[in-house]
Amino acid sequence: MKLSEFKLIELLAKKLPTLPPEVTVGIGDDTAVIKKDEGYLLLTSDALVEGSHFLKEWKEKLNNFYYYLGRKLLSISLSDIASMGGIPEYAIVNIGLSEKTETEEMEELYEGLADCCREFSVTVVGGDTVSSKTEFFDVTLTGKCKNFMLRSEAKPGELVAVTGTFGDSRAGLEILKGKGKEDNYLLERFLNPIPRVKEGVEARNLGVKCGTDVSDGLVFNLYTIANSSNVSIHIEGEKIPISRELLNFVGNSEIALNYALFGGEDYELIITLPENLQDKVESLGFKVIGEVKEGTGVFLDGERLPEKGYDHFKT
Repeated sequence: MKLSEFKLIELLAKKLPTLPPEVTVGIGDDTAVIKKDEGYLLLTSDALVEGSHFLKEWKEKLNNFYYYLGRKLLSISLSDIASMGGIPEYAIVNIGLSEKTETEEMEELYEGLADCCREFSVTVVGGDTVSSKTEFFDVTLTGKCKNFMLRSEAKPGELVAVTGTFGDSRAGLEILKGKGKEDNYLLERFLNPIPRVKEGVEARNLGVKCGTDVSDGLVFNLYTIANSSNVSIHIEGEKIPISRELLNFVGNSEIALNYALFGGEDYELIITLPENLQDKVESLGFKVIGEVKEGTGVFLDGERLPEKGYDHFKT
């Protein structure tokens, strides 16, 4: 595959019919946004594919591996809804099962899925089950909101803030691949990300207009804001949230910062906000890491960063 994941999406989108007027946001943000009655319907879809997102052999390292896989399947779409400031509602789940799939594994997967549904008040209303050479699990999730956040609404003079810590998920993935000392916290961060639904709704209620989630790496997703909003983003290295567990895992603060900047699948939120909202946003659990300026690009301590992150077709 010569094109990157996002360039391919851009190319294929041009083949599709023109969007009808009720589609407020189509391809190009974390979810689609469709006008409905006095509010908006949010719509997103994600997949976990054997060989791309997980390896079946990992269950030998974790007895409850498929339970976590079921939770993660829903959580990654919940993160999309959270990034728009929405409230999740209904899900459709499709699963592809191989000759190696065991009934007990699917029972475990659906236990994890069900627990996550209960925690975030999501109802599974249907789906499909098919035979496949490799296992895959797909979820389509709807949400609702009165107003929403977009990647394209960042303004010069605003602050940049994030939830959580970064780089933990990459370390958890490396542990599953047999690299480094095992750490349950880091494994959990990869297998069981916490969707920041509450934080997204509260930020949107405060009047925050720009947000996205971090699925492809902090720097890459900062670039999605910068490029969509036609601005530059400037962050400070000492302000990037890094966990003690990650520091212990890599043993070096410089390496830990690299993990935090370019590691994928953290599923935290990024927002931009007017300075007068800083205290209120920080009370929600966000941490300010930089600011929005005129220009283009993403900069760390004054140095322009490469626009790179996790890409399914280059990894």
